[in-house]
Amino acid sequence: MIVALVALMLAMVGTGYAAVNLPKKSVGTAQLKGKAVTNAKIKNGTITGKKLKLKTIGTVPNATHAAVADLANSIPPSAVHVVGAPGEPGFQSGTTNFGTLSGIANTPGASFLKDRDNIVHLEGIVKKGAGGPIPGTLFQLPPGFRPPSGTIVVVEVPEEQQLLIVGSNVVVPGADLSGLVIAQGAEENVILTGLSFFAGS
Repeated sequence: MIVALVALMLAMVGTGYAAVNLPKKSVGTAQLKGKAVTNAKIKNGTITGKKLKLKTIGTVPNATHAAVADLANSIPPSAVHVVGAPGEPGFQSGTTNFGTLSGIANTPGASFLKDRDNIVHLEGIVKKGAGGPIPGTLFQLPPGFRPPSGTIVVVEVPEEQQLLIVGSNVVVPGADLSGLVIAQGAEENVILTGLSFFAGS
C-alpha cells in the first residue's frame, strides 16, 4: 500500500514538473485555444515592439492630416513677379509705374506673387494708360495667376475706381480678355497694394 502511494505521488509530481517545464517552442498557435491568452495573463513588459510582427499598418487619420499640413507648409510661395521686368508680363495701353511721389520717395512698382494657399497678392501704384485696344488695361496675368476660368473679379479701389481681374477663357466679341487687369474710372492712378484673389486658372 505504501509503495503504491509513493508511486502515485511520484507520478503526480512528475506530471506537475512536465506541465511547468515544457520544452522550448513546444507550444504554438495550434496548441492555444481562442481567447486563452487574456490581459490578466500577460505580465507587464513582456511584450515589446521587437516581439510584434506587423505586416501592414494603415495611417492614423490624425497622422494623415498632419502629413497634408506638412506638405502644404513645405510648398514655398512663388517668387515675386515684377511687371515690366525681363521675362515678366509687360505693361499695356501705355500704363507705367507711378514712380516718385512728389519728389519725396519712390512708390512700389507693380508686382504680384502667389502664396501657399493659392492666393495671388498684387502690389504697387501705377498710372493707367489710355491707349491700346482696351483702354485702362494695366497688364496681363500669366496662367496659374488668374481668377477661376470664365470669371471676372471686380474690386473697388480708391479714387472711385474699379479694377477688373479676368480669369482664363473670358472672350467678348472681338477680344480675348483672359488674364487682363483692367482699371475703370476717371482717376489715372491705381493702387494695387492690398488686393488679393484666389488663383483658379
